[in-house]
Amino acid sequence: MKNNKLAVIISLLLPFVLSCTSPSQPTTNLRQDFHLPVIVQAPAADTIEYQKIDGINSSDFLFAGKSKFTDTLLLDKDGFLLGDTTSEKDMLWEQSRPKFRDSLTTDGFQIFPDYNTSVHNKRDFYPNFFCYFPVYVVNETSSTKVFFAKDSHVFGIQEAIDASNLSDEWRPIEARGFDFCGNGSFGVKVHPGEFIMFLVPKYQGEEKNAMRIRLQIGESLYISRSYEGTFDTSQFNIPNSPLFRHYTVDRKAISSYSGFYGAIPRGYDSE
Repeated sequence: MKNNKLAVIISLLLPFVLSCTSPSQPTTNLRQDFHLPVIVQAPAADTIEYQKIDGINSSDFLFAGKSKFTDTLLLDKDGFLLGDTTSEKDMLWEQSRPKFRDSLTTDGFQIFPDYNTSVHNKRDFYPNFFCYFPVYVVNETSSTKVFFAKDSHVFGIQEAIDASNLSDEWRPIEARGFDFCGNGSFGVKVHPGEFIMFLVPKYQGEEKNAMRIRLQIGESLYISRSYEGTFDTSQFNIPNSPLFRHYTVDRKAISSYSGFYGAIPRGYDSE
């Protein structure tokens, strides 16, 4: 009888004991996969143009907002995310930067350009809309990251394959835009399963070849996978303009110029 009672007690306690001693399932390797969303944008009221540029373009990518992984994105007429409430609550402004610099990292993002999708935006002082394509900075990891930007722009340029000689070379066709103000820098927390979207210009041109994004996020430099895009071969050349003129005087300055994010323009390899 005593043995029967003991067996009953053990059978009742065993599930409880096992539940307390069984190791929990690890969560550090959980991964949420991203796929390109379908974009639905409010129509433009005016003509949509591809930019026609003669020489390297001083260009800034446009910060469009942050979203959780989704099948469909709704944009306003200027290409910004509608209903983006996540960016505002996760903003980290300049004065708070020392508090999060050591706790959040800029590594581990995935970069997804979507050149086959067109988005329009109307820049200040221009009569027509210009055509852009979306690029996604995606957090598929299990930890929160931080994305850095300034005002309404993202730090990056486009490169293209220069096929003018026997060895194809990646060359910049854009440079960082002129920035006269030191204020406006910010960070955005990007949680697991979220992404930043920004807009990149599309160009007119006779050349169709491989292109890619060179993107600076804090101290991390990213280079995207390539995509086939259109541009003009004159965009490999540094223009004779006030913004670039000092390079024709001091050609060695090109190696220290942060506006190309480490890329070397055509004709400056040996400088």
